[in-house]
Amino acid sequence: MTTLKLKAAQDHLEKEAATRDPIKGIAEFVWNALDADATTVRVDLIKNALGGITGIRISDNGHGITRERASHDFENLGASHKRRAVKTQKLGRAVHGKEGRGRLKFYSLARRAHWFSVAEVNGELAALTLTIQSNGLEDADLQDADVSGTATGTIVELSSLKEAFDILDSSDSFRQFSTIFSPYILQYPDVQVFYNAMAVDPRVTIHKTFDIPQQPLICPTRTIDDLRLKVIEWNAQTEGRQIFFGGDNGIVLGSQAAYVTAPNFAYSAYAYSSFFRELSDANLLEVEGLNDPDFLYIIEHIRSDLKDYFRKRQADLSRGLIQELKEEGAYPYEGEPGDEVEKRERQVFDIATYAVSSNSREFARADTSVKRMTLTFLKEAVKHNPDALSTILRAVVNLPKGQQTEFSELLQRTELGNIISSSSLIADRVATLSTLRTMVFEPKYRHTVKERGQLDALVRDNTWLFGEQFHFTLPEAGLARVMQRVSEDLGTKRKKAAVLKPDGKRGRVDQFLGRVVPGADQGKREYMLVELKRPGLTIGRKELDQVEDYLNALRKQPDFSHTDTTWHFYLITSEYDDAVEARITQSDRQRGIAQLGDNYTVWVKTWGEVLRESDARHQFIQDKLKVEVSDAEIDARITELTQAVIKA
Repeated sequence: MTTLKLKAAQDHLEKEAATRDPIKGIAEFVWNALDADATTVRVDLIKNALGGITGIRISDNGHGITRERASHDFENLGASHKRRAVKTQKLGRAVHGKEGRGRLKFYSLARRAHWFSVAEVNGELAALTLTIQSNGLEDADLQDADVSGTATGTIVELSSLKEAFDILDSSDSFRQFSTIFSPYILQYPDVQVFYNAMAVDPRVTIHKTFDIPQQPLICPTRTIDDLRLKVIEWNAQTEGRQIFFGGDNGIVLGSQAAYVTAPNFAYSAYAYSSFFRELSDANLLEVEGLNDPDFLYIIEHIRSDLKDYFRKRQADLSRGLIQELKEEGAYPYEGEPGDEVEKRERQVFDIATYAVSSNSREFARADTSVKRMTLTFLKEAVKHNPDALSTILRAVVNLPKGQQTEFSELLQRTELGNIISSSSLIADRVATLSTLRTMVFEPKYRHTVKERGQLDALVRDNTWLFGEQFHFTLPEAGLARVMQRVSEDLGTKRKKAAVLKPDGKRGRVDQFLGRVVPGADQGKREYMLVELKRPGLTIGRKELDQVEDYLNALRKQPDFSHTDTTWHFYLITSEYDDAVEARITQSDRQRGIAQLGDNYTVWVKTWGEVLRESDARHQFIQDKLKVEVSDAEIDARITELTQAVIKA
């Protein structure tokens, strides 16, 4: 017997392997089978005499695992033989896994995973077994085995389940499983996938599919020109409405709740782009609250497209009813829509009207005059007061409670609502910039504002001042907490220990931010420490030494010198003396840099520079919105900040 030693620690592997969704864990083994050119994959639930689930078996007729491949893949996390593959080796299908993480997903399901695999080696069949225990993920026991049968393939058995997992034997689990693999079978119809003896058959489970046309998306830091979006409407309700992400058509790498209201529709959305492959390779696609600006932009775009799609689908369903109301004289609009805004307004109105007619016998039986009066009220609510729609639908139409909620959300979340919310966001940022500008430049405030007070509070809630891309922020943190957060972000283990400045004292930074650096290597991280100084202070060597003391304290920490980290130390002030100016205006480096190392830079920036950079990012939209901030509003915001600091 040979023991293959995976080059990673148990705690790191547990983090990689953990999943709270058993179906997703099982799906990883099915994807491995499909990547091995299997045309038939079966997931069977092993049961005892009482019908309880004791194990899970995944079997396939793929090309199997050779001893050479096992030795390579099972000893290297993130170095799977599939990492450079674009298509499967025999049938040329799209590849799902490239990191070699999928095989470890049994960790959350079972205490033991056992592979029996037959592969062709030099024209002959060879068999082997592999066994991994959940409490020793870094070890895989490899043994040669006797060949069974005359064909290649792999059987994986997960045993000693960690929970009863009775839910796996339900129709809901089959439907959830089907939502993952139906697009793949649509793409490759010669493939058969079975779950608990039931075939995943898109012809039975799918009601309708539609590919939503896409144009290149200009995101905050890149242009996405290969996004494809497919909507599948199901014949039966599914567990949650999801957006599934993949790099290639039919492949599912991760998912997220859709949060798109579509009354009476059971659906899933499938978005494909090489960008999602990048996120998956960095193990970020399933991260809750992922704050990557490009990802967030794409998600909002997808949701907007889905809202448009289901508004049109609802409008299609309501078209016959609307024609009847027009002929009856009860429809409150005349002629064709005057512009795009009225066109969307009518779509929403028609959807609400369909809900009214479908769920209210009184409305269906009412006289034309009553119908017209009711629909006129509804029209005015759609146009001028969408917040009143819930009340109208409840009191006048008496919709069931569940449909009240869905239709109210649908009617309120129109494109106009998106425009209003976006406008509010920009308007609030413009007001924040105006407030900050007043605090640091106006004599009334610049000599009384403190960094440990109003400035801290304002920056804490508006870290976008330093960029949109940071996926975590940590206000007013000690140096030890900073390094603990870095350790968590890098997935390393750190002993609890004080981080001391050269003078032996502890340090505390005003703001600490971190982000994933966009690019092919998604393991790279960028960190920023920000030290704020009050507007009335002219900084000198003392204040610069304070920041450099933070740097010298952190440089001694192992995670600081991690090869994939870059650090920026910012000292933000209004003015600086001649000594500091000499440090930051040297001919061999960019203005503002006080110290430059292999993976770190110490910057001195003025509040004016921070404001100019932030203004530049928002100027175009601000000009379009013509946002104006009054002196009274600025004073009120500063007063609010001051009171909040006093209460704290």
